[in-house]
Amino acid sequence: MADLATILSILQLVLMGLALVLTLIYSLSILSNRRFHHQNNIFILNICFAIMTSAIFFLAYLSILNFNVKLFYISNICIIIYYAYSIASIQIPFAFVAFTVHRFCFILYHTRPFFRTNKWVIICIGGQWIIQFLISLPFIIRSQPYCLIPVPLRLYFFMIVVIVPLFMNIILNVRIFIHVRSSSCRVRPAWTASTIINVNNTQQQQQRKASISRREISLLRQMIFMFTMFIGGWTPIYFMLYLSQIIYISGIIQLFATILCEFALLSLIINLFICNRELREYLMNKLRFCLMREYI
Repeated sequence: MADLATILSILQLVLMGLALVLTLIYSLSILSNRRFHHQNNIFILNICFAIMTSAIFFLAYLSILNFNVKLFYISNICIIIYYAYSIASIQIPFAFVAFTVHRFCFILYHTRPFFRTNKWVIICIGGQWIIQFLISLPFIIRSQPYCLIPVPLRLYFFMIVVIVPLFMNIILNVRIFIHVRSSSCRVRPAWTASTIINVNNTQQQQQRKASISRREISLLRQMIFMFTMFIGGWTPIYFMLYLSQIIYISGIIQLFATILCEFALLSLIINLFICNRELREYLMNKLRFCLMREYI
């Protein structure tokens, strides 16, 4: 049993390290090519930054847990660790929420130029980071002695990591799909002499609107799939953190849940590579160029 726990602990570190390396490659590839510098990729970079900072923290956290667990029993240090743990846990789901809020306003209020500006992008991303620092404050201002985390605080933690971002994403995405569907299913008005004169322009505008809707729907489906995949792997371990204070849960089961969480994180960045065809082609061309230069 001890050997299995050791193997699982090593696997945790390997998965987290691999996720960190792949995310770094993806982020640097976007930053190094101006062709990829557009608003959607800014939000993708925000998600990548959240993954990298979370991976760095959890690598350090797992190392402390395995090699210097006494730090968790020093009051001042453990409060800082738990506060950082909360931020590292919520920043990825909240990065998805920031992107969904941006797309919601961009699509539903497309006639307002402000929601197409970089200022709005900064507000969305900046607001996400401010909120996640604020809602993690209960881990600092709690009154319990030493490093105990009471059951209500564990429940609060599960709510802000899983339930709140899941609920917000569902509500906003449902509103977006209803809006897009209602826009595409509007009944055309009866043709008159004036509309017949402008038929070509009208058809072109309708085709342009339809293409925008398809593009938005495709992007939304991709982000919904990634968020669902991520939250599905993220939920078990955080639910167990709450449930373990009420009933006994084997340490091996918690290790497997942690590995599932890390697989979800790794799958998220792999899916980013799979979905971004232009970035894959860019990286393949770079790789071919490097290989050809080696042979010359």
